[in-house]
Amino acid sequence: MKIESLHKPPKEGRLKVAAYGRVSNDKAELETSLQEQIDHYTRIIVMNPDWEFAGIYYDDGISGTSTEKRTGFNKMIENAKAGLIDIILVKSISRFARNVIDLLTVVRELRNLDIEIYFETQNVSSLDKKCDQMITMYAEFAEEEAISVSENVKWRQDKNMKDGRYFLPVKQMLGYRYDENKRLVIYEPEAKIIRLIYQLYLDGNGSMLICKELTSLKMKNRNGIVKWHPNSIRSILRNEAYVGDHLFRKEYVEDPITHKRKINLGEKEQYIVKNGHPAIIDRRTWEAVQKLMDYKCDKFNTPSYKNGTYSKSNSSTAFTGFIICPRCGSNYISKLNHYNGKKTNRHLMCSSNRESKTCPSENYPFDVFEKGLIQILKILKTNIGDLKDILYKEFEDTDKDERSKKFDKLNSEIEKLRTQLNKIENYHDEFYTNLRNAYLEKITALTNKKVLIENESLTKENIESRVKAILEPLKKLNNDINKVDEVDFKKVFDKAVIVDKGLIYFIIGNGSMKKYPLKPKLIYQTTVSYKVRITTFQTTFGVIINK
Repeated sequence: MKIESLHKPPKEGRLKVAAYGRVSNDKAELETSLQEQIDHYTRIIVMNPDWEFAGIYYDDGISGTSTEKRTGFNKMIENAKAGLIDIILVKSISRFARNVIDLLTVVRELRNLDIEIYFETQNVSSLDKKCDQMITMYAEFAEEEAISVSENVKWRQDKNMKDGRYFLPVKQMLGYRYDENKRLVIYEPEAKIIRLIYQLYLDGNGSMLICKELTSLKMKNRNGIVKWHPNSIRSILRNEAYVGDHLFRKEYVEDPITHKRKINLGEKEQYIVKNGHPAIIDRRTWEAVQKLMDYKCDKFNTPSYKNGTYSKSNSSTAFTGFIICPRCGSNYISKLNHYNGKKTNRHLMCSSNRESKTCPSENYPFDVFEKGLIQILKILKTNIGDLKDILYKEFEDTDKDERSKKFDKLNSEIEKLRTQLNKIENYHDEFYTNLRNAYLEKITALTNKKVLIENESLTKENIESRVKAILEPLKKLNNDINKVDEVDFKKVFDKAVIVDKGLIYFIIGNGSMKKYPLKPKLIYQTTVSYKVRITTFQTTFGVIINK
């Protein structure tokens, strides 16, 4: 295949050419495999003596209707803007982007930088301004196709709902399998775990105690490991599938382009099929569990499904999903106390203790936490210069040099093979044809290794971008701030950890840690005092950085 690039050749050296491949789960059977795309473009690039290989970027299983979550795509555009790529090869316009606005924005941004995107199927170069209309037309077709596919899927789903046909995701849930005739059957080794969970709950055990019991009995979850989480237990207790029912449309896709999903709070019609498949839990036990859960949800003000309707909690706050318990790994939730039927104070508590005290963590006053957070934000703004230096040092990619050495070695080996390939370019008998194929196979294999190294680099976010994203909210911070809703603190901190009443710290960087330290080394800190009745407490608030 001949690529008719419109890019002007450089005065010195070769053009830096990369390719983009994507495999979408939307139409997996119609997509060329990712490996084939990589092999295809590797051969095209290395066989052109005027081109220098600048990488194969890819996204596996990501839809093209939005560029937001396409890590490979975004890294490629970032590198192109940094001058590391002159030409981007892509199979088709729809592989690059189905969203018209995203497509035209990227095309024009790169064109202004003299960076070319070549769409192979349409034989179109983005450097040709006359092709804008064609690009727009193809993108609109692709976008309309995405919408049409979404509408067809919705129509089929609606029809299946009305006809009572459904498919249970047995790969994600315990107790069921599909047999060789595609009939849903009970898988007894797991069904006994489901029955035990329901019985333990009716016996007065909360979700955390049930987790401990299952762990002590060495019972495995659906992933085959002895590790249970309270949320998983609550999900099992609420799953109507175990009584033989199926509730359709608990969630729905709000927009086929963004793929944004929403909990169905009554916006879309729901259907429930009763006794549609074999039940693991009898109806009487199921109803007893639901009644008990409804009572506890009302008592503790937590969201739940009741008779197919989702009841929304009003306990969500700015800190929902933000605060972690270092002892059990659960999130902290907000709880409003009542005295003689009247609301009193709000405090933060580990969600494991929602039903009964199963975690040794301590509750903490909501307003004092907010006060400590504001004080820490002010300290960071005052020391923003020093913080910037610390972040650059902490986020430094220590593996970069090693990856660079591996990358250079692979490049050297590819260039040697490429030189050998050029020497036999004009020989076409069987021997040289086989030799040429052997060289190409070796080049492709080495290129695949390069792709793996590049993909590893994708997980290392651009340091400058990370630091900027953290510092920007601090720069906008008002000096007289007194409420957390006046600043987007979640852009500064990824998580907060309540160790106890004496220590709380905020994590900058990656908040996902295998183990949260109980005695961390703080880089900035402040102290807040508060009273509960006649007792005075003092809390140290601080900051740690996790790369």
